[in-house]
Amino acid sequence: AVVSTQSTGDMKGVFDLEHLECFDTVLDDEATAPCEFNTFKKLLEFLLQNKGGHDALMKCVDSDLQKDMQSLVEYADKETARKRSEMIEEAGGYNFENSFSVPSQFNFG
Repeated sequence: AVVSTQSTGDMKGVFDLEHLECFDTVLDDEATAPCEFNTFKKLLEFLLQNKGGHDALMKCVDSDLQKDMQSLVEYADKETARKRSEMIEEAGGYNFENSFSVPSQFNFG
């Protein structure tokens, strides 16, 4: 697909979108793409730590939206834990190797 941008004045000449369609980024691969919920959570936490950001954000947020935002943060935490669990599983899981011997008899007396 070829798009001409001459009418908008944004770019001179012709821009070929087919070249971009062949270009993969980390966002295109679900295995390497950052979690958008975690990105939102980090941004929200950053804004809430900044006094001006907190005031600007919270003046237009009602209690229902605050609950929704908290739900998104909780979901982000669950997604982070799920991805961590998948990485552990793909690596073979936890290794609970015993490096000590367990006695077969106990003397409590």
